[in-house]
Amino acid sequence: MQEKRKYLSKTWYDPRLEIRPSSIQGNGMIATQAIQEGETVVINGGTVLSDAEFQAYITNLSRYNAIQIGEDAHMVEIYATPDELIGGMNHSCDSNLWMSDEVTFVARKAIAVDEEVTVDYALFTTLPHWVLEQPCCCGSPVCRQTVSGSDWQRKDVRERYRDHFSPFINERIRVNKR
Repeated sequence: MQEKRKYLSKTWYDPRLEIRPSSIQGNGMIATQAIQEGETVVINGGTVLSDAEFQAYITNLSRYNAIQIGEDAHMVEIYATPDELIGGMNHSCDSNLWMSDEVTFVARKAIAVDEEVTVDYALFTTLPHWVLEQPCCCGSPVCRQTVSGSDWQRKDVRERYRDHFSPFINERIRVNKR
């Protein structure tokens, strides 16, 4: 029998990041020092919820910090009040982070001082009904405008992040290639 993985209770952010106003939206995580390609930048922590538990949890929330980590599993940071949510990464359709496992984000390329650290939500989201509420404003030349839970299926997205999605998505892609 496979042992259940233990996760951090709270998300770990590289100390070289700080929350500042973002050119993408609201606040973002900005590098205060250079980060090299391949360095670990964020390790998500929290509570693992099933799809049903996750949907119930977010029903009345406008903001939350969560990633899908499996076919029926979401890593969610539970907060007593919405004001406690200070982190979170903005989306970019050409993000500078990608995944090394289901909770760990590493630099996809070198990140400069004062550059915003971003993640493409396609790396960990497969919920078919989920769509980012507002049009994407990442400013990337490859911006998709509409960001959805089906974006991981797009050929351009699969090629951009090859083998660096959450492991359950990597497996879906591998199985679908047969």
